[in-house]
Order: sequence, then structure tokens, then C-alpha cells
Amino acid sequence: MPPTAMLGLTSYRRSNNFKSILLLLAFPALLLALVGGVFFVFGLFMSGGNQGGAASGSFQQFGMTPVLGTGSPADLALSAMAEFWPIVLGIAVVWVLIGYFFNDTIIHMATGAQPVTREAAPQLYNLLENLCISRGMRLPRLYIIDTDVMNAYASGIDDKSYAITVTRGLLDQLNSAELETVLAHELTHIIDRDCRLLIVTVVFVGMISFLTQLLWRSLQVVAFGGGRSRKGGGGVFIMVIIAAIAMFVGYVLALVLRFALSRRRELQADAGSVELTKNPDALIAALLKISKNPLVPHVPSEVRQMFIENPESGFDVGGLFATHPPIAQRIRVLEALGGHLPAAPVPIAGAESGKPGPWT
Repeated sequence: MPPTAMLGLTSYRRSNNFKSILLLLAFPALLLALVGGVFFVFGLFMSGGNQGGAASGSFQQFGMTPVLGTGSPADLALSAMAEFWPIVLGIAVVWVLIGYFFNDTIIHMATGAQPVTREAAPQLYNLLENLCISRGMRLPRLYIIDTDVMNAYASGIDDKSYAITVTRGLLDQLNSAELETVLAHELTHIIDRDCRLLIVTVVFVGMISFLTQLLWRSLQVVAFGGGRSRKGGGGVFIMVIIAAIAMFVGYVLALVLRFALSRRRELQADAGSVELTKNPDALIAALLKISKNPLVPHVPSEVRQMFIENPESGFDVGGLFATHPPIAQRIRVLEALGGHLPAAPVPIAGAESGKPGPWT
């Protein structure tokens, strides 16, 4: 029985996709909660730190009916969520539509990727075409980033926009078998609809980031403007800080969910590559080579999480914010799928005398 079958790859994909949908549904809820947080802070400011009630004019000002009838900051927040959820949902839909129609252009502009023709890279096209034929799927477009680093990513949300992008360094330094496993890894991201999901999550996290920044600016006005001159202003300042922490936690939670989603799917794409190529040894060798020089510094962090390897995670705590599992962990999984570490260093194609590799 093939190792991938023993791991139940098909069932794992089905389960993982279901969990991903649940995670995706959490983002609009977080967005709505942040809206409530903004109004909660506003209610604290208007009430001068008095929890007995916010200014009744606040409800009239925004055309809202109190949900709890207490006039408290919490009542104002809940009333805002009940009143404005259609607007929040509409904004979310607009953001998703922008991502749907312009994601391809935006991502390739951010990475500097350029389309490559079959005439310019026939062997690259042949490798990908053979993989697509084995799965009965349409050939994605191919792009190349003109850089010496080694990396690759898949993008797009439908058959018209699906694309696989590789760097020039990857083409120059990987042999045919290794390059095939990298293409299979990225093709698995397309098969499993990872690209579509990641783009949508980036859109929602972008909205949450925007609201968090908006909240922070309002906090500055409350804390360092006229808030402290009011009676009980010290209480307002403390409660505003608590609200700020709550909103920050909401934003961090959104990031944690997004990064955890990416980590799981990188392992799944590695397994999918083995399923397509039956060559875990070549993927191990490819990952070892890529790990030596994977960083594309000009690419934004939101896009770098789509690459096959992303060594930089910024502020990190025990790997919580890492977008990818460590290479060592990925190799252990591949060894469980029947792979082996190279017995000796694998020659890098084109490394001799600085000559270009066979894929240029």
C-alpha cells in the first residue's frame, strides 16, 4: 500500500478543507466584533468612565435602538453590531470581489513575476504538463521571477487565473526530478484550492488590520485628547487600554488562524507532491537546496506565506506565527512517506563555472 494511502491523504484533504471553511467563517465574525469594540471605546469616552450609561444621544446620533436598554458602553457596542452587520457584510463582500478580480495582477506585481512561454522554457512546461495530464486538469500559467534565490508559489482562484511561479535560481539549481516535485507541490495547492483560501484570508485580515489601526487612532484621541480632563478620566483611560488589548488580541487571533492554516497546508502539499511524483527523495533534496537561499526580500510578507518556503516570520513565539513548518519537520514527514536524506551532497545543476542550469 502506498505511504500516502496509509496516511489517508484523501480523507485528510476533506477534513482539512472543512476545518479551513470554519476558520474562514471566523474572519467576518472577528470583523464584526472589532466594529463592536470601536463603539465600546466610543461609549466609554462619552460616559466619562461611568458604566451606568453612555450618553443617550449616542444611540440617536447613529440611529440605533438600544439592545439591552441599559445605555452602557456594552449596550452601545451590541446595538452597533446589530445595526451595522449588513454594512459590515457588504464591505466584506466588496473586499472579496476586489480580491477575486484583481488578485492575480496584484500578486504578480508584488513579486515581479513575468510570464514565460513554452518556447522559452519547453522542459519546464513539459514537466508541469505531464503532472496536469496525470490529474486530468487544465495547465496553469507559468511565471518566472528573475532572481538568484530559490523559491516558488502557486496563485489564482479559478482555472482562468491559476498560475505557478518559480524563481530563476530554482530553475538553475534544481535537477529535473527535484523541479518536478516542486511543481507537484505547487500544483497540489491549486488542486486543494489553497490559493483561493489564502487570498480570501489575506483580504479579511487586511480588513481587521484596518479597523485595528482605526481603533488605535481613536484610542489616542481618547487617552491623550480631552478624555483625561473629564471627571473620572483616569477610569476612562484604564478601560480604554483594556479595550485596546481586547482588540489587539482579536487581531492577533486572526493572524494565528491564518498562519496555522498555512502551516497545515504546506505539509499537505508535500504529501500531495509525493502522491503525484512517487519521489519523496527528490522533494527532500529540493527542500534542502531551497532552504539555503529562499528569501525574496522585495516580496511583501502577506505574499511570502504563499511560497514553498518562508524562513522569516517576523515576531514569533515558539513558532506560533510561523507561516511554514520547519524544513526539518517537513523532511521527517517525507521520511515517513518513504523518503531518504541524500547519501552525499547533491550536485547543483549549473553551479560549475557559473553556467546557467538547463531550464533557462
